[in-house]
Amino acid sequence: MDVLTIVSVVLGAIAVLAGGFWLKAKGKLSQAATLVKEAYDVVTKVNEILEDNTITKDELVELKKEAGEVKAALYALIGKA
Repeated sequence: MDVLTIVSVVLGAIAVLAGGFWLKAKGKLSQAATLVKEAYDVVTKVNEILEDNTITKDELVELKKEAGEVKAALYALIGKA
């Protein structure tokens, strides 16, 4: 084997590894974006709830649902089942 063949094999292996790392990072970035979106939804919901200075039971149920979505997105991001 000559030097160029060895260099080509090493660079090919590095490219495969980098591609694998990118796919994993890309998935985590997508999950992080989902988490941020869900957290924004909670903040928006709290703002809506507090506009009239009263909190109803229905509003609490909606807020708990939104908070549950944030929790699910966080668990998906950190890999906790």
